[in-house]
Amino acid sequence: MRGLPTLIRLARRRADEQRTALAEAERQTLLAREELAMHDAAATRETDRARGQAAEMALWTEWSRIHTRQKQQLELAINLLQRQEDKLRDSLRENFAEIKRLEIALETAERAALKIARRKAEQMAEDAELRRQHWR
Repeated sequence: MRGLPTLIRLARRRADEQRTALAEAERQTLLAREELAMHDAAATRETDRARGQAAEMALWTEWSRIHTRQKQQLELAINLLQRQEDKLRDSLRENFAEIKRLEIALETAERAALKIARRKAEQMAEDAELRRQHWR
């Protein structure tokens, strides 16, 4: 029982670290999504600009291939970041479950210790009463 409060503190500290890591991962994912949105907006602008102009369409065709590759890389990065977020969420969920188990174990141990202490006190009172009756 003596080590349980320390284990709980350590688990809570780990949970705080995991929450911080999760917030950072969410921030990174958001930034990547914003980058993808800007990339798509640029594609729309370039497509509109090239429409109806043969020379611009030729340049746009080459640019479009590069754009598509970059978009795929951004989507892959978002995918990886999302998986990292999911992994951190799962880890945090497991950590919270561990904290709860430790807290329940501590409460159970404290109740058991209190029960033993009460029983000892009752027994001492009974013994004292018996000794007092015996000396009368």
